[in-house]
Amino acid sequence: MKNVFIKTVLFVTLSFGLFTSCVEEDDFDIPEIKEAFLFENFTSSKTGSGATEVPIAIKDWGNFNVKGSRKWIGKTFDGNNFAEFSSFYTDAGVNDEVWLTSPAIDLSKTSSELLSFDTKARFYKGAALKVLISENYDGTQAGLATATWTELNPTLPTVQTDNFLSSGNIDVSMYNSTNVRIAFKYVGSKATVTTTFQIDNIKIIENL
Repeated sequence: MKNVFIKTVLFVTLSFGLFTSCVEEDDFDIPEIKEAFLFENFTSSKTGSGATEVPIAIKDWGNFNVKGSRKWIGKTFDGNNFAEFSSFYTDAGVNDEVWLTSPAIDLSKTSSELLSFDTKARFYKGAALKVLISENYDGTQAGLATATWTELNPTLPTVQTDNFLSSGNIDVSMYNSTNVRIAFKYVGSKATVTTTFQIDNIKIIENL
């Protein structure tokens, strides 16, 4: 009986040693965290409700109405904050051109950067949203017209959506300045395009 016990202990000991010897140090490495050059989920933004509109006013972000009198507003639903605009609430006969612009982002010392964000479309009536990028925009309303803008090609809703849709990973690695800025431009009117667009979780990360 004693021999059986000793053999059992020996087998268990050898098996444990064999198992642990197969586990390499790399198996326990902590994955490298990707740096976020830009991240905005509008948690800090004040929000309105009903007919009360509270324009987005986040440090270093721009919110400009080139046409019309309304701006991108802060909204919340089910505990989640986001930016929203719709020409449905604009007065008849008024055209909207409304820009939400990011802070300046330094991409001069990195590579393989990716932009992504989430979008929801409510009461869909036409494509009103464009996403653009610039390396020479100065952050002012006047500068919107003089800056060089390139339109990006994210995935955007083309019908009404009940959930946020990911833009996909958009390659912005060709922009290498210290003054890269992203803009969300809404163009519509009461008589033409009135789709409600909601934006959330805007980020640029390095694709390590």
